[in-house]
Amino acid sequence: MNTAEMRAPAPAAGIAPATSAPRRIGLRIALCAVSLLELFNGMSSAPALLDDMSQIPGPGIGGAIVKLHLAVHPVLALSALLFAAIGYVRHAVMALGAVMLMTWLSYMPSVIRHGLAFKGPYAALETSVQIILFPLMAAFAIACSARDERLGAATALVSTPTLLNLFTTTAFFIAMTTRGF
Repeated sequence: MNTAEMRAPAPAAGIAPATSAPRRIGLRIALCAVSLLELFNGMSSAPALLDDMSQIPGPGIGGAIVKLHLAVHPVLALSALLFAAIGYVRHAVMALGAVMLMTWLSYMPSVIRHGLAFKGPYAALETSVQIILFPLMAAFAIACSARDERLGAATALVSTPTLLNLFTTTAFFIAMTTRGF
């Protein structure tokens, strides 16, 4: 027996050697991009917390929910970005799912006060998607990532609202530049 054989531990019977965790580079890049967009969105609305608070709609619990959303959105987006950057895909999906749920919760005071807006086909579609579909997508993505299953689908689910928002904003700006205001 030579010295190399003496130093190497013998593998236990019936136990496979440990493999490293999958790197999930594609999911990490997608989550970083979505997290950056959400961070920009959250930081652009954060100055409303430092301005006149009369711009925040409603006193009481409705105003507190909106203020909480404005304060927590950049923090959750930054945590999702950091989790995705260091490889914690599950945690990044959960943080982006929390952003989605907080956004939905910030819509609720307006929905309670004014009801659902179904005045036109686009408003009906947008309202039903934001109030009904997006929270369900967030809950499913959080549940999948908590169980460490279907992380690709969970990433797609938490990315959809951000990408849809980006698409509609881009379409609005293109329409404004081509048609005028």
